[in-house]
Amino acid sequence: MGFLGFGWQVERLRERFYPREFLGMYARLLETIVRYANPDDVVLDAGCGSGRVFQHRQAGKVGRIVGIDVTDEPRENENLTDAAKGDLGKLPFRDDQFDIAIVSHVAEHLTDPEAVFGELSRVLKPGGRLLLLTPNRWHYVPLGARLLPQRVHVLFNNWRGVDTRDIFPTAYRANTAGRLRQLSEQSGLEVESLEQSETEPEYLAFHIVPYTVGVGYERLVNRSGWLKKLRVNLLLVAKKKQPGIAQDGEP
Repeated sequence: MGFLGFGWQVERLRERFYPREFLGMYARLLETIVRYANPDDVVLDAGCGSGRVFQHRQAGKVGRIVGIDVTDEPRENENLTDAAKGDLGKLPFRDDQFDIAIVSHVAEHLTDPEAVFGELSRVLKPGGRLLLLTPNRWHYVPLGARLLPQRVHVLFNNWRGVDTRDIFPTAYRANTAGRLRQLSEQSGLEVESLEQSETEPEYLAFHIVPYTVGVGYERLVNRSGWLKKLRVNLLLVAKKKQPGIAQDGEP
């Protein structure tokens, strides 16, 4: 611990304030992946990066898991069985190829989310699912990030131990519940669930005082349905519509 108690204490503070069964954002995403993934599935990890941030480790548990990113880092990603380099707005895959597409903390960086959602829908098989985790733009962390210049964002995340290769500019053009529903429907995806949840205040773990305030915020917004729109995590499950089969509410 640093001077006057300042210094990153993520694990110590989490253990102090949260029971082991409390599910953070990546645990919730992993539960969702496991719920929908089958042993023979072909899975796309879109914007996978190096795998340093989220270790879903589905390689060997599904038929094949292909990662794609604009960087060369997928080659070192242990979550994958195959890696590719490419733009999510112009995926180098044929139509109807994947059973599941995982998109973890990528949507906030998209400058053209319509193109990306369209491509994800195109490469999913009919009945295939998009599983997407992204922050809500109205939460205090994204709001703060939007107000700060990128260099400050990089310095802050460096201080808390984030590899600079995992820090990218944010746009927040797909980052409300309503916007995710709109993008899904426009792309031929039917929203099955859209969960909003608050997680432990990891960004405030540099000192016990702000962390305690963050814990109070987490407990307030998680308990109050009225404050659901202020929770940080948006976890979307959307299913590609089957051609010729009427969806719920359609004739």
